[in-house]
Amino acid sequence: MASVAVAGGTTLFEEGEEGDSLYTLVAGAVGISARDPSSGGVHRIARLRPPETFGEMALLTSAPRSAKATALRDTHLLRLSRSAFEEVIDLHPRTLIYFARLLAERLRTANSHRSLDAMPGTYALIAVTEGPPVAAFGHELARSLDAVLPGSTGCLTEWPSGADETWFHAFEADHDRTIYVAREIDCPWCRLCLRHADHVLLFADPEVPPRPGAAEYIARIASDWVRIDLAIRQDPAAHLPRPLHPALATLPVALRIQIRDGASSDYHRLARLISGTGRGLVLGGGGARGLAHLGVLRALEEATLPVDFVGGTSMGAIIAASVAMGWNSAQIDAHTADFFGRQNPLSDYTLPYIALTRGARVDAGLSAQFGGAKIEDLWLPFFCVSSNLTTGDALIHRQGSLADALRASIAIPGLLPPFCSAEGVLVDGGMMNNLPADVMSAMQRGPVLAVDVGSDLAFQAVRSQTWHGRLMRRLLRAPDDMPSIAPVLLRAATVSSDAQTTMALSRATVVLKPSLAGVDLRAWSNFEATSRLGYLCAQEAIGEDRMTSWINPAS
Repeated sequence: MASVAVAGGTTLFEEGEEGDSLYTLVAGAVGISARDPSSGGVHRIARLRPPETFGEMALLTSAPRSAKATALRDTHLLRLSRSAFEEVIDLHPRTLIYFARLLAERLRTANSHRSLDAMPGTYALIAVTEGPPVAAFGHELARSLDAVLPGSTGCLTEWPSGADETWFHAFEADHDRTIYVAREIDCPWCRLCLRHADHVLLFADPEVPPRPGAAEYIARIASDWVRIDLAIRQDPAAHLPRPLHPALATLPVALRIQIRDGASSDYHRLARLISGTGRGLVLGGGGARGLAHLGVLRALEEATLPVDFVGGTSMGAIIAASVAMGWNSAQIDAHTADFFGRQNPLSDYTLPYIALTRGARVDAGLSAQFGGAKIEDLWLPFFCVSSNLTTGDALIHRQGSLADALRASIAIPGLLPPFCSAEGVLVDGGMMNNLPADVMSAMQRGPVLAVDVGSDLAFQAVRSQTWHGRLMRRLLRAPDDMPSIAPVLLRAATVSSDAQTTMALSRATVVLKPSLAGVDLRAWSNFEATSRLGYLCAQEAIGEDRMTSWINPAS
C-alpha cells in the first residue's frame, strides 16, 4: 500500500469517476458525500475517522464511484490500487468476508436511520472574546470528556517546541481524543488547531463583543462538515443565563451551550453534546394526557439521568421548556399545577367567531411561568413545533420569545385563537408533527428518548359527569356517547399527524408509551394519577434495562 498525505479540502475522488483504488485512513478525517438528484444539492453521507476503509465498492463492482470523498483536514492515508487489491484477493480470498461485513454494516446503519458520522476525535477550542480562561476551560473539558467517554483526552494549549505534523499525528494517535486550545483568532497556532479539528468549540463571556475580525473569520471557516458550537461562560448562581452581546449573537453556530463556572454537571453535558452522546428528550402532545410527562421526568431524576437537550409539541413543548429553564421535577410539578391543575386553562369560553375560548388564561399562564425568556438563552438547547397555516409546513422554533413559541405550539384550531407572527398564522404543532423525534434525531447530538402520550386510544367519548352537562344533552337531544366539541377539536388537532408520528418514532432510540387508555384529553384535574402513569412507565423501562442505549450511548 502506498502512503499518501493530503491537505484539508483535497478531493480524493469524485462521484461518477472510475474507481482505481481504495483507501485506509491513518490520520485525519474524510467526508463522503453525493449529489441529491431531487434537490440538486449535496447530501452528506458519512464522516470517516481512522482506521476506516473506503472506496472499496468501485473495486468490488467495477461500477463508477457512487460518492465523492474529500479530506476534511490534513490527512494521512494508505492507498491500495486495483491491481494490488486483486492480488490480495487471489492470495487471501477470505478478505472478501471482511468487505462483505463492512458493506452490510453500512447498509444496516443507513436503513436504521442512524448517523454514519464518526464521533469527533479532535476539537479546536477557540476564545472568541477577550477575558475567559480558555486554557483552564480546555483542561476541565478534557477531564469531563474522560468522565463521560471511555479512553483518554489530550489537551494542547500552545505549539510545542519543535513539533511538526508527524508529532501532532503521533500525539493524536496516543489519545482517544485531542483538544487544541487557542487564545487568539487567526494566528498560526489557531490555524493549525482548525486544520486538525473535527469539531470547533468557541468560548465566550456573554456580555463581551467578539474579538475584532472574529465574525468574518468564523464565517470563512464555516463548513458543512465541521460543526461549530458556542460555549458560554455563566455565573453559578444565575437564575437564567445572561443574554449574549448582540454582535456575539450573530455568530454562525449550531448550538449555544451554557456553562456555569465550577458546575461539573454543565461540563459533562457539554462533553456529551459535542461528542454526539448527549441525551435528547422529546415530548409529544396530547392535552391533559401530557401530564404523564411529569412522571417520566421524576423517574429520570430519581435514576440520576440528566437530560442534555429537549424538544416537544403542544403540551409536550410546555413541559420540555420547563426542563430547558433548568427546573427540577418538583419545580416543574409546581409550575404545571399552577398552570393547569387549579383550573382548566381552556375554560374561558367566548362567542366562537375566532375560537371557542379567548385564550386569555393560556396567555396569562405562559407569561407567569416563562416571563420574557428567549429560547436561545435557556439553560438547555430547546425547540418546539407549530403548524404554519400560511405555508402549510411545520415550523421549528429555535429562537425568539419562549412564551410566543409555546403559545403557537398549543394553539388548537377552533379551541384557541391562532398565533399570528411574521412567519405566518400558526396553530398547534400536533397538526403536522405531534412527536418530533425526527427533528431531534436530525440534530445528531446523541440518542433520542421519545415519550408518546397521543396515540394510545386518545379519542373516546366521555360521559358528562355534571348535572348541567347532562341537562344540555337532553335539551339538545344529543346521545350520551356523542363527544362534545372541545374533545373533537383536541383530537382533530393531532389526528392528521398520526402517520408522521409513526415515522418519527422510527427515528427515536427509545420510545416510552405510558398506558393512558381511558385518560381524557381534558382531564386536567387528574394531575397526580396521570403523572404516576408516566412515572411507572419510565421506572419499568429503566429497571428492565430497555433504556440502556439512551443512558450509555458510548458503551
